[in-house]
Amino acid sequence: MQAETPSPELTGKAATQDRILQAAMTLFLEAGYEKTTMTQVAEAAGVGRATVFWHFSDKKSLFREAFNRLIDPFRRSLERDYDELPPRKRLLEQVAVYRDFVHTQHSSIEAVIRWAIDKHELRSTVVDTLLDLHQRVVGALIQTVSEIVPEGVAPEPIAVGLMTLLDGNVFLALVDPSKERAGVREASVDAFVAMIPLREGIDR
Repeated sequence: MQAETPSPELTGKAATQDRILQAAMTLFLEAGYEKTTMTQVAEAAGVGRATVFWHFSDKKSLFREAFNRLIDPFRRSLERDYDELPPRKRLLEQVAVYRDFVHTQHSSIEAVIRWAIDKHELRSTVVDTLLDLHQRVVGALIQTVSEIVPEGVAPEPIAVGLMTLLDGNVFLALVDPSKERAGVREASVDAFVAMIPLREGIDR
């Protein structure tokens, strides 16, 4: 896989940095952190090794920036405003956005999970970031579920259960790509959502 052409609106130093980051991201995704060298990044980006070090002081800095760029689409999806939607529709939309992100970013998610498992010097950075994003999603689900369920029903176990199903499907998809079984797993999520008790006045 070759590094992508830098965005047309970028010029000069910004374009060079963008090209380096795209080359680094491709190599980190394909080979992992430990097996990627700054020399390889420079060659893939079409720049000198000194240029890479001028923009990024070391491989750690380059990886952190590439990693942040990789997960930025997920961060943006978390920032979407669903407040205008009724809570039941909001929950369905949150689940749909999660699924859509997983489908469109499958290879990136696989790499990030691998980075989180591999024992390299930046593993804690990856894990901490993933846990923070995970908790933000759980928090949003808890808020939505709390507006759906009847008084006296605890929203947190329901939201965490839903998140566990969604996360489990992501991991299983990596080891079991069968479309048929994937469909069954997604149907299980829909069944779980359908079983969430609704307070009076909220339609399914």
